[in-house]
Amino acid sequence: MDPTISQRNAALTTMEKGRGYEAFYSRSERKEITEYHCHDFYEFYMHVHGGQYFGLDNSLYLLKPYQIFIIPPFSMHGLSSVTELRDYERAYLNLSLESLRTLGCGKIDLDGFFRSYTSRGLYTFQLSSAEAETCADQLRRLQSADPEDPLEQFTCCGILIDFLNTLCRGIRQSQNMTGSVVSNSIIQDVLTYINSNYTQPLRIDRLAKQFGISVSYLSHEFTKFTNRSVYDYILYRRVMLARQMMQTDLSLNAIAYQCGFNDYSNFLRMFNKLVGTSPSQFRKQIKRFQPGA
Repeated sequence: MDPTISQRNAALTTMEKGRGYEAFYSRSERKEITEYHCHDFYEFYMHVHGGQYFGLDNSLYLLKPYQIFIIPPFSMHGLSSVTELRDYERAYLNLSLESLRTLGCGKIDLDGFFRSYTSRGLYTFQLSSAEAETCADQLRRLQSADPEDPLEQFTCCGILIDFLNTLCRGIRQSQNMTGSVVSNSIIQDVLTYINSNYTQPLRIDRLAKQFGISVSYLSHEFTKFTNRSVYDYILYRRVMLARQMMQTDLSLNAIAYQCGFNDYSNFLRMFNKLVGTSPSQFRKQIKRFQPGA
């Protein structure tokens, strides 16, 4: 079964507390489409079977078996489909930046390696069936490991290094990088604009006028593309940016303003709703688990 929202939140809390990774593998008879989302860690997502499209920031990709995506921190992404997904099989690894640096063993800057591709718009690669099965087996082993057993977690460090080694070699040797599918160029243009300007005042009627479309068309097609309304998407991006800025010394009022909230009470309400805790409590939590705290 796929993890529920509460289970995924628990897993992310575990990452924030120092484990540094979450591995998952599943095959679902039926799969619901989730909203576009982002997070403050890397996700390595591997599609095996049953998916249709995968959205990443402003692009939509046609899914193929044994395709893997590199999703950098704070990149918006999610599944997209015109029909219900059946026999959907996939695996992923969530990995914190700190863990990624540690797993480089002082020999390779893994963040720099992956960004050398993603900075050029190369987010997805085709693995061979053998590489994909190796990666899937490694993720299954990580998923089943006992988080309370120190020896098992030590073994997991080796499995993580093996996974990243397989992935890096597969990416470097890959000759078949899949291209994006332009299913709705206007909505993708709108997404590009919002992703560059979401901290500024944005209104759906003005966006529709700017791109020469009706408000109803924009609302319907945007929700179809991201599974979020325009308003929800903008607020979500602002709150996720605020989460990112919590590690700075800026005041909460300054963070709220810089993220596009002119009303602190609105910022407080939306942060509570989307993160599950108040901004002040969240800041205390992340400082508690920072190295040297």
